[in-house]
Amino acid sequence: MKRTLLSTIMLCMASWLMAQPAGGFGGFQAPQVDLPTSQEWKDVNYAGDDQAYHTCDIYLPKKEAESYPVVIHIYGSAWFSNSSKGMADLGTIVKTLLENGYAVVCPNHRSSMDAKWPAQIHDIRAVIRFVRGEAKKYKFDTSFIATSGFSSGGHLASIAATTTGTKQTKVGTVDIDLEGNLGNYLQESSDVNAACDWSGPVDLTAMDCGEGMKMGDNSPEDVLLNSKLAKEPDKYLSLSATNYVDPNDPPVIIFHGDQDRVVPNCQGKMFFELLKAAGVKTEATFPADGSHGGPQMYTEENLQKMVHFLDCVRQKGACCKDKCCKDKCCKEGKSRIVEDGGTGAYKAIMKEEATLPEHTVFVPQDLSVFGSKKLLPVLVWGNGACANSPWEHMNFLNEIASQGYLVLATGIIPMTDEWYKGPMSRTEQQIESIDWIIKQNADPTSPYYNKVDVKNICVAGMSCGGLQTLFNCADPRIKTLMICNSGLFNQENAGQAVGGMPMPPKEKLKEIHTPIIYILGGETDIAYGNGMDDFHRISHVPAYAANFPVGHGGTYREPHGGEFTVVALAWLNWQLKGDKEAAKLFKNGELKNRKNWTLETNGK
Repeated sequence: MKRTLLSTIMLCMASWLMAQPAGGFGGFQAPQVDLPTSQEWKDVNYAGDDQAYHTCDIYLPKKEAESYPVVIHIYGSAWFSNSSKGMADLGTIVKTLLENGYAVVCPNHRSSMDAKWPAQIHDIRAVIRFVRGEAKKYKFDTSFIATSGFSSGGHLASIAATTTGTKQTKVGTVDIDLEGNLGNYLQESSDVNAACDWSGPVDLTAMDCGEGMKMGDNSPEDVLLNSKLAKEPDKYLSLSATNYVDPNDPPVIIFHGDQDRVVPNCQGKMFFELLKAAGVKTEATFPADGSHGGPQMYTEENLQKMVHFLDCVRQKGACCKDKCCKDKCCKEGKSRIVEDGGTGAYKAIMKEEATLPEHTVFVPQDLSVFGSKKLLPVLVWGNGACANSPWEHMNFLNEIASQGYLVLATGIIPMTDEWYKGPMSRTEQQIESIDWIIKQNADPTSPYYNKVDVKNICVAGMSCGGLQTLFNCADPRIKTLMICNSGLFNQENAGQAVGGMPMPPKEKLKEIHTPIIYILGGETDIAYGNGMDDFHRISHVPAYAANFPVGHGGTYREPHGGEFTVVALAWLNWQLKGDKEAAKLFKNGELKNRKNWTLETNGK
């Protein structure tokens, strides 16, 4: 009886999908769609096996470029199909993305008959890693990767977004591996920068929230989980994108028709409200006459809304400069006062800057006191774990700003004190910080105009951020370097590195052209060996190694950054402000008089 009912459901779904307009939405469509491409690759295996359900089609826009931002678009099939990539909204969503300069990857994935959840998200994450791993071959710009999908494809696109940064977790009684181990690029990140949800089921515990198709005793999600909601509700929670929503999620745009009778549009509306409540950038369109796919959903207006949303996420604040704020693409930047602005003479603020996407600025609140006679030196900072948010270091960085510094930290502003779980940062973000502040200082319309000492820039970072700093050490605009709880790996211990870390060789140290200090957590710091080995190899520039026995975590999250702030500020005051009293801490070895600190120098 169960098999008969399931077969009936699948037959109904297939017949219903085939009845839709050619190229209209995910599922079974006309196989011939004229796409505006410069190159296409079909049946590319993304998992390194010989399975057809692990293949994808790749499309590059007709207008050729060095590289293209990427959208991974996933077909809908109620998770019943493992081979519908060639019919995934090609004439609508895919065509529009290509016309607007996006490369599109359409993957197959395992069906609910091939494997049970979470195999399907393992497949999509393998596709994301493949995009990063094969970026050079296919001209992918991996600084922007979005997921998109219709129906069950919208579900997978959404859950890829809300679980970004989470590889494994526990949902009630269910331990769930969200990452999997498919493919040849396990060292690559599976994070995404945005998602487009077209009519997706996102809360599988509430599929009866509105008027929808009755699936009988075995719904598609029952088949996918091989279970029943009443029996194992935590399994259904683990399948729900809504379960994983938090403030660190990437932006999501939602399209869901009011007349959808397959996936009730209350699903999209619940998702939208949850994302808004969490502070996630989101937009939603609920067409009054929109059904589950079809022409009322894929109007030119809606397709352009999708493109505009992705463009604004990708360009961040730059779109405001181009006057697109009129349609609310961009909003006023977020800001936050940390620890009452710090203990220094210049109460600081942590803020976003519209023209510097993916960065957080710590700066004195009152810039009127700065000018040609009192300039702000600059600290450029990279975060531990290469996190794309300075949440772990905000007390430390805020305190430095309050002492009369402009701090440019890699990553999005942390509006809560919760652990960051989003995408990793890029090494280039430190260089973007330097480029940006030099332009701002020269721009008469900027609040930073002629207030910044762009000849006194320190680049620094903690742990993985320290590796990013060393990668960028040759930049001639850098005045000094500060490497915290970090050091370059050598051939013997490179296997201990976390995937995605920059891994410059030890020879990179020869490119350092400025004074450098290593601030380490003593012998229990996992970076102690690497950092001290770096220090002992540096003989061509002044080098110092300061150790405080606190381990790898440092004191950054202590009030005002703790002991590490004391030493970092002294180094900055000496190197960037010429403070002779601060210099004594290092040149005269006075740091060793401070409890538990040790100091070594190479004598330069």
